[in-house]
Parts: sequence; structure tokens; C-alpha cells
Amino acid sequence: MSDTPQGHQSKRPRVTIVDVANGAGVHVSTASRALNPGTSHRISSKVVRKIEKVAEQLGYKRNSLASSLRTQKTGTIGLIVPNLSDPLFSPIIASVEERVAEDGYVTFVANSDYSPVKLRSIVERMSSQFVAGLVVASFELNDPSVELCLELGIPTVAVLRDPRHSRMSSVAMDDAAGVQAMVEHVLDLGHKDITYVTPPLAASTAQNRLAGFNAATRLAKAAGCRFDVIEARAYDVVEGERIMGHMLASGLTSTAVLAFNDLLAVGCLVALKSAGVACPEQISLAGVNDLPFMNLLSPPLTTLHTAGRDLGFESADLLMSLIKNHSQPVKRILLTPHLVLRGSTGPARKPGSSSDPSAIVIQSDPISV
Repeated sequence: MSDTPQGHQSKRPRVTIVDVANGAGVHVSTASRALNPGTSHRISSKVVRKIEKVAEQLGYKRNSLASSLRTQKTGTIGLIVPNLSDPLFSPIIASVEERVAEDGYVTFVANSDYSPVKLRSIVERMSSQFVAGLVVASFELNDPSVELCLELGIPTVAVLRDPRHSRMSSVAMDDAAGVQAMVEHVLDLGHKDITYVTPPLAASTAQNRLAGFNAATRLAKAAGCRFDVIEARAYDVVEGERIMGHMLASGLTSTAVLAFNDLLAVGCLVALKSAGVACPEQISLAGVNDLPFMNLLSPPLTTLHTAGRDLGFESADLLMSLIKNHSQPVKRILLTPHLVLRGSTGPARKPGSSSDPSAIVIQSDPISV
């Protein structure tokens, strides 16, 4: 009679890589490499097929956790963005996830809240979890977390924001060219008094877009055009509303206002509507990023399409190449944005007309910018 209690069966010993190696008549390291998709190419296809056949016959299941502890790598990619609530990052996240999944990786997403301190903490935590690589949309210029990634040896690609480090690959939009095209658009509409709303210049996106604005205005200044730059404290709708409210209360003369992003532009539009100022009849307005539903505003927002899905895919694709070949040279990929012309921009009105912005008087308490 069997010593096994009735209704129970003895537990079958787990098949190990040693069993597979012995069954195939190869060294354990050879069996391990053959059954690892990332290293099987180093072994002849004939030997790989032999080892795979033995593994299947024995019922071997590869222990990915044990493998990750040995190699200090997991099948995970870290993706860090500055603000998860900003719809700009949704297509970037989705396309990164889709691209790395093609190579068998999953994505962990973290939010840095525009904080360099929090970004560094996230990088350290993800490193301790043995992520195979990072895609980072949170880098500022001269960001210490860039050096940290390099010191830790984590393959890293910057997306959207380029830290401009000689050893860090990046994928970004040609922000300068895009904003320059936007300024030229409103100049072509006859606007001669234009205001640009920018956030602090801590990131490459802010610096590059301001550079594009300045480049477009150099020749126009000689033709008698007037340009102002106003600095915002944040990137959101509330700040756009505050900024426009202040401009109107201060006696806005500009006939066109260009915002760093769509959220600021939406806030400006809210303030214009609250003040009874017609857009674009009295003030033309434009943003950047072409977020979802910008075409459904009243009026629909003229904006710069910055191709979030392309940014995500290209950065993830570049990261996969870095993971496979750490010695790959640094690459900087610039994607071309394009203007999406909608109803929020129109011809400039002549001074003294019923729609002249200089005739607008808004009664409110002054707000410090």
C-alpha cells in the first residue's frame, strides 16, 4: 500500500535548468542562454531547438524572478512623467507601453510632480527594483537625475524634454520651429502686437519655444511690430485664466496671445469669455500640443500638434536598442510638429474699431505676475 494519504498525490519535484542541461547534454549556462529570448541568438539554432525540445518534454518552466535576481534585470521598463493628470502624457504612456510589449516588457509609470527631488527618489526606487531601462519625460536642464541614471548604468532615454546631456539620448519635438511657425501665422493675419505666455525656463521645452518666438519676432520688430513675454507660474488652466485676467485688467493691447501649451490657452479663453471679450474678433488665441477636445471648444483652438504617440513610440524604440546594445552612440531625435489652424485665430482688427482690444476695460483687482 502506498504511504501517500488517500486523496492526495506526492508532489512532483520541480524541473530545474540543471535537469534540462543534463537531458540535452550541454552545460547549464548554455541551457540558460538558449531558453532566454534575450541571449538565445548567441547559440546555434540547432542547439536551441534541441534544448527547447528537452525543456518541453520535461515540463520545464523558466523562473523569471530567479533570473532577474541573478542578472539584476527584470522585464520591466520605468516611465516617469511630470504630471499624470495632464492629457499630454496619455498618448506617450500608451505608445511606450505598446512598443516595449513587443519585446516582452511591461511598464511601470510614476509621477514626479515637476519636482527634481521626487524624480531622483523615483529613479533610485526603480533602480532598486531592477528595471531594465527608463523613459523619462521629467528631466529639467542640468538635472542631477541625469547623472544618477548614468552612474547607475540604467539605459535611459529622455522624451519630450531634452536635458541636453552629452551622454543622454532623447526624443523631442522641434519646439522652436513649431512656435516660430505659429508666430508667422498670426503675423500673416496682420497682428502687430503679440503676447507670448511662457512657464519658467527650467526645461528644454520652455527654452526652445521661447527661442522660436524670439526668432520669429526679430524681423517683425524692425517693421514696427510689438511683442511681450509674460511668465506663468504653472502649466494649467487655472494659471491661464489668472494670467489673462491680469492682462485684461492691466489694459491689454495685444491682438494675439500665444500660450506655451493648450491648458494655458484654455484658461485664457475662459477669462476672455468671462470678460465678454470675443475670440478671435477682438483677441486671437493659440496653444501648443493639440490635446483631445481642443477642436470642440468655442471657438475651436488653433494649436501646434506635437504627436504624443510618435514621441512615445520613438523613445521606447530607442530604449529597446540601448538595452540590447549599451555601447550604442547617443542619439537626439527631433520630430516635426505642425500647425492645426482652427477658429481661435483670425485677422487682426484695426485700432479704433468696435472690436479693438485697447477699448476693453475690465474692473478687477490687479494680480501680480
